[in-house]
Amino acid sequence: MALIATEAFLANLPIFKNMAEPALRRLAAGTTRHRLRRGACIFRQGEMPPGLHALVYGRVKLVSRDAAGRLTRADVVSAGHTFGEAMLFLDKPYMLQAVAATDVLVLRIPKETLIQELERTPALARRIIATLAQRIEWLVRERNELAVGSGGQRLVAWLLRRRELARCSGEAMITLPGTKRMLAAQLNVSAEHLSRVLRELAAAGLLRVRGREITVRDVARLRDWQLGAGQPAGYAVTEP
Repeated sequence: MALIATEAFLANLPIFKNMAEPALRRLAAGTTRHRLRRGACIFRQGEMPPGLHALVYGRVKLVSRDAAGRLTRADVVSAGHTFGEAMLFLDKPYMLQAVAATDVLVLRIPKETLIQELERTPALARRIIATLAQRIEWLVRERNELAVGSGGQRLVAWLLRRRELARCSGEAMITLPGTKRMLAAQLNVSAEHLSRVLRELAAAGLLRVRGREITVRDVARLRDWQLGAGQPAGYAVTEP
């Protein structure tokens, strides 16, 4: 990837949207590229952040574990997004571990480069604050929605927040970004419980499950099921 390609990629990240070319050029000049194989560790829980990470292609798993090694949280980062920036700006160790879920290309903007540009370009600071605030709002909404109800209600709430279902009323398919065990951790249920819920919703004619592919047979009917189960309708804001 040439410098101009790096600059163009950064310009399309939400966090750097509408930045002036000189600022993007300076950020691109300090950016390093890291091609990693599936399973490679990008950063570990407890390490200090070396910079801002952005994913060019592939998927990255963000996972945290308790003292006993049990999975307590799991998220997946898709291409075109940044990750790990909250701890970078707080100057605190990572609370999560980032692992390549596939072969990936990750860009890293060193902390020093980013801080220098923040001091030089106040508009960048405002943009970063707005982007992080939007992400926090989305996470709080999702966590609140997934903190109540049965396992089936939590799964349906999660499904209805995916972009693939946002404007659908008929059949729609979702490919899980990670494993079912990771999704179970997000929903705060066991993997066995999630499997049982999937079977029950499939038996009810709401879903069709094949590996990591989940087909919602009728999105409007799934929304009706959610309302009938006593859950509020899914938020209009879909995944960031």
